[in-house]
Order: sequence, then C-alpha cells, then structure tokens
Amino acid sequence: MIMMNKSANYISKATVKLLPWLLSLLITLVLVLFMIMFKTKPIPQEDIVTVRSINVEVRLPPPPPPPEIQQTHEKSSSATINLIGLGEGPQLKYSDIPRLAKPKKNTLVIPKFDIDSLNLGQVMSVDFPTLKVKNLDQIPKVISYKFIKAPAKMVKRRIKRIESKVEIIIDQQGVPYIKSIVDPGYVEMIDIIRQWIKHARFTIPKKNGQPVQALYLYSLNFNYNI
Repeated sequence: MIMMNKSANYISKATVKLLPWLLSLLITLVLVLFMIMFKTKPIPQEDIVTVRSINVEVRLPPPPPPPEIQQTHEKSSSATINLIGLGEGPQLKYSDIPRLAKPKKNTLVIPKFDIDSLNLGQVMSVDFPTLKVKNLDQIPKVISYKFIKAPAKMVKRRIKRIESKVEIIIDQQGVPYIKSIVDPGYVEMIDIIRQWIKHARFTIPKKNGQPVQALYLYSLNFNYNI
C-alpha cells in the first residue's frame, strides 16, 4: 500500500513538471497547423490596372478650295479707235523768243515799310558776340550825326536841354541800332531819338584790335537854342 502511494505521488509530480512542456508543445503544434493551412490556401491577387498615355494627333480638315471666279467679259459699247498709222498728229510751233506781258504801272502796288518804327536791335539776328563798352579797347565815339529839330511842344515850352538814355547796339561798321529807349526825357522825344540814331555813326568797336559788336547805354542829350 505504501508503495502504491509513493508511485502515485511520483506520477503526480512528474505530471506537474511535464504539464508546461506539454502545453507549449500543443500550442506549437496548433500554430504549425495554422501556418500549413494558410500556405495551402491560395491568396487571391488584386487586379492591377495599368494606365498608359496615348498621344492622339488631331488633324484639322483642309481649308475649302477658293470659289471659282467666273470671268465675265463685258463688251464695251464705245467704239475703239486705232491710233496707229494715223500719222504723227498735229505739229506745235514754238516761238524762239517768248513774249512776256508787261504789267501796267497803274496796277503795281508798291509796299511801304516804316523803318523808323522797327526795333532793329530785336529784329536782327547776328552771330557775332556782343560786348559791353567797358570790355572794349576804347569806348566808341560819335563821328557823324544829323541835326533833328525839336518838337513843336518843346519849342512852345522853351525847353533848351533834354536829357535821354537809350540802349544801342553798335555793329562792326559803327552803325547803331536801338535796342531799347530807357528814358526818352519826354514822350515827344521818342521819334526824335529814333531819327537821331538812324543817321548817327560811331567809331568801330574793337576788342584786342578786332571789330566786334558793342552794347552801349548811351546818354543822348539835346541842346536847343530857343
């Protein structure tokens, strides 16, 4: 009896020790079976769609042919003249000495110009340099002039001396031109100043011995014995 109890205890101990090994072996077998089953079962393959690009060349239709132009020949109602063989035509005679018509004197209109009213200092365009008299070799002097009578109003008022200032341009020949009348003294003296400058002549202005144009603020004084 005692021997049977010992053997039973031994078997139970052995079973307890082998139980974890048996469980692990069982689990391993189960996993191996699952793997074999998955391998033998075919896996359905997914459909693969391949996209390919296709170049389509679109050709335009040819242009329509141009419409046929029907040429219509119109008959001219006018008669045609054949000028060939009709001769050389009329001959023209030219005079060796042409005669020009002479205009009559009564029909000619002579234009009138008021030279005294022109401000020649502004009208003239001269390429020569204009220098002030202080920059010249010598100050130009009056060498000739014309005596101009005093205005009637000045005579009635018995004014014997009239002082005026005029800005003039003296060219390379000594001829003066009025640029501006700065101070006529009296309004009645404007025409007198213009006439005096028109007939006056100065010495030729020079710079380094060469003739030049000069700008001169000239003091023009009129003395009358009234």
